[in-house]
Amino acid sequence: MTNRLIYRWSKRILSIFMIQIKSFFSILSTSIPTPLSWLILLVLNISFRLFPYVIIRSCDIVTNRTFILISLIFICLYKVYKWLNPDPKYELDFTGDIYLDDVSQLNKTRISSIFYPRTVNDIQYLIGKARSENKTISVRGQAHTMGGQTLPCRKRSSTNYVCDLKYMNQVEYDQTSQEVLVQAGTTWTNVIYKLNFYGRSPVVMQSYCTFSVAGTLSVNAHGITSDDAIYNSVISIEYIDINGKEQECSREKNQELFSLIIGGYGLFVIITRVRLMTVPNIKTTLEYIRLQVSAMNDRSFCYNDLHRYSLNIKFKIDFD
Repeated sequence: MTNRLIYRWSKRILSIFMIQIKSFFSILSTSIPTPLSWLILLVLNISFRLFPYVIIRSCDIVTNRTFILISLIFICLYKVYKWLNPDPKYELDFTGDIYLDDVSQLNKTRISSIFYPRTVNDIQYLIGKARSENKTISVRGQAHTMGGQTLPCRKRSSTNYVCDLKYMNQVEYDQTSQEVLVQAGTTWTNVIYKLNFYGRSPVVMQSYCTFSVAGTLSVNAHGITSDDAIYNSVISIEYIDINGKEQECSREKNQELFSLIIGGYGLFVIITRVRLMTVPNIKTTLEYIRLQVSAMNDRSFCYNDLHRYSLNIKFKIDFD
């Protein structure tokens, strides 16, 4: 009983001493302003003059070999303690709420967590995590929706995961087939930039090129460069299903799911890569017709009448 009590008290005293050493080292490592250092020296000088005997006795104790040896032992113990229990490199606060919005800045929504996958394995891990924790996943590319379509349901804010694909942005061009394979989060800006080195361009483009390729597919956007919709230039889609399996669909393979993914707003699968057709780059010219306002009553012009003036060359591609 006595030995146990001694052990307990010695352990407590040791912990208190370690805390004091830690505080002492933290004080030594703190930079002291010059006026404050002068004040400390002044206080030490006055103390030495007022209590010379106490100061001398203290100096004798400090210079004692036993005291120095014990101090070195405790310093070594402190270093070992710090090596076994290092301070955290980063202070992370997980107590706050996370809110997301789209480009409209009108749909602020609370979510549980946001993930930025860079590989297919990252997405598969996220799907497995969501299934095991009974949580939902909302997918977005560049968050360019205006009505909150890429944001999760607000009624289940505590169980919402958001998968942001903007870092999956690789572009691969095949010169043999003249097809381009792009990752889901790639913007059309990157696609155009990559294809321009080979004298090619996308078949269909939207009015802006800051949208992600998978986002354009998910809303089945149409283009301003032709009368076609984006699906006309899609050859195949690689995706990850609800079970975390990586698969592929096209007009010949798994046709029903292919038609559901295009325009499906990410409700069925998570798109990973898309294979697209390309067309040659061409120089375009602008021709205009000057008309007086009064002449508009005598003439009627429609899109089909002016279409022949808009392009010098018209590329017709058979997508069937």
